Amino acid sequence: MRNSIARIFSTLVMFAACASAHAAVETVVGNPAPAFELPVFGSESRHVALESLRGKVVLLDFWASWCGPCRQSFPLYEKLHGELPAQDFTLLAINLDEMADGPAAFLYEHPVSYTSLADPAGDVAKKFGLIGMPTSFVIDRDGVVRSRHTGFKPQDIEVVRGEIRELIAGSTAGRQADAN
Repeated sequence: MRNSIARIFSTLVMFAACASAHAAVETVVGNPAPAFELPVFGSESRHVALESLRGKVVLLDFWASWCGPCRQSFPLYEKLHGELPAQDFTLLAINLDEMADGPAAFLYEHPVSYTSLADPAGDVAKKFGLIGMPTSFVIDRDGVVRSRHTGFKPQDIEVVRGEIRELIAGSTAGRQADAN
């Protein structure tokens, strides 16, 4: 019970902070993605910087262990991750839980092959102006945010898949045209 109350409180605090950043949400799409570097979940020594993924289309998914729709999105994102070419696409999940036990249990129940990063203070979430959970961003090869998806329903995966495939195909077509 005490753990549940703590989660609810931390959720309310996060949403209050994110609500104050609402104006930032409107400016993220169409602009360069905010820079960040975070530790890989469960490993303080390994870090991933968004900048290091330039040249790939990135799906950036913010999640938490208490998030019901995240339980639906994880297996669908895992399937998406496996069907798209690794040289053109990567998926990063950013966990916002304050304590490691919740997300560790979640990842045990919902194992994925893509990288999950830890943002327990919510600093990166604030940079992206989150107002709900889960929230994902599609980022193009040049690091520009092309779309934001707040919430998740299973049918949403088709929209996300289409956006990513379009960016991969458009970028590939552009590179082929430049090569001629």
